Amino acid sequence: MEILSTDVEGTLASLVSSIGRDPVSWEGWMCLHIEIYEGQEMCDDCFVWAKNIIDSYLQASDGRVFFCNDRDIYIICKDVPFQTLKQAAQMICDLVYNQSGILTRNKIYDLCEDGPSFADGFFERVGSLDDVLHRNNHILERAHEYALSGLVNDMKQKKSSDVFGAPKVLLVEDDPITRFMVRKAVKDDCDLATAGEANKVFSVYASYQPDIVFLDINLPDGSGYDVLDWIMNNDPGACVVMFSGNGDIDNIVSSMGYGARGFVTKPFSKEKLLHYIHNFAG
Repeated sequence: MEILSTDVEGTLASLVSSIGRDPVSWEGWMCLHIEIYEGQEMCDDCFVWAKNIIDSYLQASDGRVFFCNDRDIYIICKDVPFQTLKQAAQMICDLVYNQSGILTRNKIYDLCEDGPSFADGFFERVGSLDDVLHRNNHILERAHEYALSGLVNDMKQKKSSDVFGAPKVLLVEDDPITRFMVRKAVKDDCDLATAGEANKVFSVYASYQPDIVFLDINLPDGSGYDVLDWIMNNDPGACVVMFSGNGDIDNIVSSMGYGARGFVTKPFSKEKLLHYIHNFAG
């Protein structure tokens, strides 16, 4: 569990934007938000006490802790039981109050289910993503670009298959077993083409003109991010969903920052693939 305590507002804002834009990508992720009541500020000791409890309860968890604004703690973590988060929250709130008299409150979000409301609440509190990134112009230049261009792309009419045809899906994946499993999972819902290497994507994409692309990040001859960058430069309205066995915070946020519309963690679920096919490919 990585703990951040300085210059975190821009990083957190970019992360929250990713959650709000596609909460399904954050399946299995939770957020514990602890804030003190208005008119008070956490002292340095409060942060030390909170860090000690986080280390005790969540040290081995995949995630990140943000201490920001002298009033807020955001703990974003994956596959942590709700009861464990609830206990950690209560311990932090009780300890801060007993030691300093400072009153706090907490709320736990399931980021897959509550992503839009969590994002809206965050930006109501700190300002728009554009405002935050302007105040933190040293943070995530690509995320800032996406914040501006992504809103435009969202309003563009997405590409769709022929009226009477199935959605056209391109899977870029080097593992033949994964390709077989994806084909079996979605064969009744779409027309599927595949590419096993980065250098084959460009010609396949141009000739096949897919409605949606599932794109592996780690390819044998290059990075999926380079392929994503090429697709977005040549087809700004494209719908690309990244496909990876590493579903950590940085991978998800980076994918959204480069223009991806979603993120699927392997091993995948059929339901998640169909979610994107049905909702983004028409």
